[in-house]
Amino acid sequence: MDRPVPHPTVASALTLKNLRTFYWLARYRNYHAVARYLNVTQPAISSRISSLEEVLGVRLFSRDNQSVELTPEGHEALRLTEIVLDNADTLAERFSRSRDPSGLVRIGVVETVARTWLPGLLKALQERYPNIELEITTESTSLLHAMLKSSAISMCVSMAPAELSDVSNEEICRYGMEWVADPRIFDAGHVHTLAELIRLPLIGYLANSPPGDFLDRYFGDAYRDRTVHNSTNSMSTMIWLAENGLGIAAIPPVAVAQHLKDGRLAIIATETPMEPVSFFLNHRTRPLSPVTKAVKALIVEMAESYRA
Repeated sequence: MDRPVPHPTVASALTLKNLRTFYWLARYRNYHAVARYLNVTQPAISSRISSLEEVLGVRLFSRDNQSVELTPEGHEALRLTEIVLDNADTLAERFSRSRDPSGLVRIGVVETVARTWLPGLLKALQERYPNIELEITTESTSLLHAMLKSSAISMCVSMAPAELSDVSNEEICRYGMEWVADPRIFDAGHVHTLAELIRLPLIGYLANSPPGDFLDRYFGDAYRDRTVHNSTNSMSTMIWLAENGLGIAAIPPVAVAQHLKDGRLAIIATETPMEPVSFFLNHRTRPLSPVTKAVKALIVEMAESYRA
């Protein structure tokens, strides 16, 4: 028996484009964030939702000046929409394997990544997936997590798990840490105690940031009681200050390999070694399109190979 042909109005409203728009608005409850994520105008978002509501005969959202909330019918529609989108993504991935994935993926990285394996990632991406374009932002961990929450980026590599319900956090590498400085400002033949280190001019990280918390754990009360130390959220600034003799800095040696080779910086011998720092790939649990999956897998591969 032939299946009935959907009415043209129904077919034009129940598109994957409209369903994805509904899905993202249901998740983020913010027209501006969804419009930015989907790269369309806010009126286009409103039009797609209105089309869905008209053909379904229900209100999907209750709206006021402060928020966008799902109605009871909207919750049920979201459950069914997730099934449709999961199946659509599976279908697209299965039958698109013979084609090179293409599209734009917005990612963010902390500066340590930008100074180490990011160039290798871009080169590998160009060689394997020439039709994928990356839009890259370099920021602190807290700002990257905020951008992930607002959908400004699809994934990021940061120094902490993102405390978001729909985000997966995967530790992809660890870097050793050392104290480095201009070799003229310390005794290279001396093994420094914590008390001696804390008396040297210190270039610190901003408070309440993952690297700032790292220094807090390392020095304990001696760091918290210190009244004067230069702080920055920029590794480039920290390196510049250190190589100009303005203080010691806790930095992964892999991020300053050329500085160490040239003698612009040197590693300070210490009695108390620093723990390695972890880097996490934070990404949305869904939807993971073939393009996003390809970038995610390449990031994991590049981080592992660089660590090795």
